[in-house]
Amino acid sequence: MVIAVAIAPEPSSPTTLLYERQKAAGASFVPSFGWEMAEVYGDPLQEHRHVRQAAGLIDLSSHGAILIGGKEGPQFLNGLVTNDVKALEKGKGMRAAFLTGHGKVRALCRVLSLGDQFLIITDPQTHENIFAYVQPFTYAGDFKAEDVSDQYRILSVQGAKSLQVMKEVCFEPIPDLEENGWIETIIAGHQVVVVRASHTGEAGYDVLIPEAGLTDVWDFLLVKGAFHEIAPFGFRALDSLRIEAGIPVYGVDADENNMMLELGLDDAVSFKKGCYTGQEAVAMATYRGHISKKLSGLEIEGDIVPSHGDKISASAKEVGHVTSALASPTLGKVIAMGYIKYGFFETGKRVEVATAESVVAASIVEMPFYTNVR
Repeated sequence: MVIAVAIAPEPSSPTTLLYERQKAAGASFVPSFGWEMAEVYGDPLQEHRHVRQAAGLIDLSSHGAILIGGKEGPQFLNGLVTNDVKALEKGKGMRAAFLTGHGKVRALCRVLSLGDQFLIITDPQTHENIFAYVQPFTYAGDFKAEDVSDQYRILSVQGAKSLQVMKEVCFEPIPDLEENGWIETIIAGHQVVVVRASHTGEAGYDVLIPEAGLTDVWDFLLVKGAFHEIAPFGFRALDSLRIEAGIPVYGVDADENNMMLELGLDDAVSFKKGCYTGQEAVAMATYRGHISKKLSGLEIEGDIVPSHGDKISASAKEVGHVTSALASPTLGKVIAMGYIKYGFFETGKRVEVATAESVVAASIVEMPFYTNVR
């Protein structure tokens, strides 16, 4: 008699070093910007609520890291990104973006000051393009760009009890960090960088780990954080959490069709520093005119959840489209993010969204829809 054995298909995309551990914990996987990532460990709604109420651990090790050095590093980098990295002190960080010459968004990123060097944290969907963009500048002066992704793999602790978890696992006491501020410490015997970073609307901490220590730190966080109810969560819950927090994702809510100011990420732009790639377009929109559209929040009436690309109209005129939408577990209502044309994105404006099922009424509201970050 032949016994048939079901064999799980091999992942079609690269996996992180935590793939086997996550699979053993019950995770199912989904392709995400070129990587096979844990989508859910069971019930995504429960994972969402657990982060809001306690603490969650998510694998973000598909993100990339670029180290910028050299005597002319600050000058070169300042000319490539939207924010004033030269003003950063060691231990501080900031959001920024790379733009095209026409002010369109190449990529979103975070920049940390390491003192005499800078660390750029990139999204997996833009990492290779951004490294290919900055690396040739090394031939123009004393400017060095190195792909150091394997030295700074990211695990992230998010949630109401994230600080308690970090106090439990870090060798040194965790100070009161500002968003994107960081310290060096030891976790599970490995030298790591801990960055305060919210991806969910709750307080959160990214742990940047050498690749060799990734599994040790993952295990240690789950064991030592158990007292504070930490549990792993997947990308489906991350998506619902970040929509409630009004956080745009590159490739979903923004791309090279968007001007930087349309995203509403004013803290990622310096309006005082000198010239940088795309700065003229940003300045013109700021001081000589206005943006043609803006990423805005929508509160949808009823229980129909719009899809990416659904058209938004006002007075029978198309005025925008939806990028992300959700039946919010926290707020108990349907919410969406979308681009709305100038003249229609003021808070309180009434619009309609044409979904596959029907046309639904909506109102423009402020973002974030939810935040618990102090």
